[in-house]
Amino acid sequence: MTLPFTESWRAAPIFGVANVRRSAEYWRDVLGFSLDPDDGIFAPMPTEPEGVYGIVKRGGVWVHFQVRRGAAPPLADRPSHERDLYLYVNRIDELHADLVARGAKIVQPPTVARFGILEIVVEDPDGHRIAFGAILPES
Repeated sequence: MTLPFTESWRAAPIFGVANVRRSAEYWRDVLGFSLDPDDGIFAPMPTEPEGVYGIVKRGGVWVHFQVRRGAAPPLADRPSHERDLYLYVNRIDELHADLVARGAKIVQPPTVARFGILEIVVEDPDGHRIAFGAILPES
């Protein structure tokens, strides 16, 4: 049974970050997302050149960044299994090689999780953990 009005839903996480431009450019340069040079970072005030909001895109996934002006909760002091974003991908070996070449902080190399998905996990400069998972063919 298909529920009405859900067929075309998509999600875009919004990460609170201290510096929108730094975060968006890291995701562009290191994680391989695109960042529109004109509209990717919103800096409505000249006093905030690093922006207050940003959007990067890759493979149909959009990730948003919103400036966090107050103290952010610590992300580093938490169990290693916690993730902030999980992306299902194809060709995970190629993605892993690309991320390594770009200098991504790999916190978990390709590993088959106990539920049968091949995963890699990276961490961005803000401490967000991004998991990439490829569903393995059944044997």
